[in-house]
Amino acid sequence: MDKNTLEKLSAFERIDYAIAMFVREKIHGPILNRTLSRINRGEMMLLLIIPYLAYAAWKEILPYPWWIVIPYAGIIAYANDRFVLFLKKLISRKRPLVTVAGKVDQNPDMKHSFPSAHASNSMTAALILVFLFGFPEWFLVISLLAGIGRLLSLHHFPSDVLGGWVIGTCFGSLGLFLGRWLLPFFFGTT
Repeated sequence: MDKNTLEKLSAFERIDYAIAMFVREKIHGPILNRTLSRINRGEMMLLLIIPYLAYAAWKEILPYPWWIVIPYAGIIAYANDRFVLFLKKLISRKRPLVTVAGKVDQNPDMKHSFPSAHASNSMTAALILVFLFGFPEWFLVISLLAGIGRLLSLHHFPSDVLGGWVIGTCFGSLGLFLGRWLLPFFFGTT
């Protein structure tokens, strides 16, 4: 980004850009990027959820059976994901890989940075799992790590991640409200 363009940005956008530049110059690298890209997937969250779910079902510490937990959290996270993808296409902000690192890529996803779907989806799922289904609070850390990983791999600006967490918190809260109302009505409590 040239100096004239940088001067036209708001203070908030300059901070976003400065953090992304710092990450590019001091932290970002091919090994870290490859590692974070593999770790920072929804499948990795499932690798943590399924063993805990099996343990909790075996110890009978869940308020609902596992066959309710996974579909309910999945439906709310899916609704969140569709909303985030709509916003990404509507806003069409280029990713830091393009604007900061100068990566040339014809992939249309490279111009869909805001908000971070990883941050949003992981926050939605973590809130529902922790506060509705009684998972340990450390599951919230997964969402924090997902967002930080997206910053370090230059897939998102800080505002993209913060926006994702805010949207994920809204959908997670909606999921908590609906779950606390619907689940006892349809399934009772165990």
